[in-house]
Amino acid sequence: MTEQPQEEINLPDLSLEELLELMMDDLYDGYADEVVAEVHEALARGLAPYDVLTRGLVAGMDIVGADFRDGILFVPEVLMAA
Repeated sequence: MTEQPQEEINLPDLSLEELLELMMDDLYDGYADEVVAEVHEALARGLAPYDVLTRGLVAGMDIVGADFRDGILFVPEVLMAA
């Protein structure tokens, strides 16, 4: 079972860059429900779907891929992030 974040974060209070950073972090940690909420928030702010993908989701998976390559993460963690 995935550990849940300790604190509630009010997504509308975050800057767009903070929101994208949080999206990458939550993707890395496997928090699927949080990532969905962050994607919806980014889209509601008018960020293009392509930008949500490239600046949030793909960027987060790039970090996962690098950590997998470096032996920090293993297949189960990569699958959880995907």
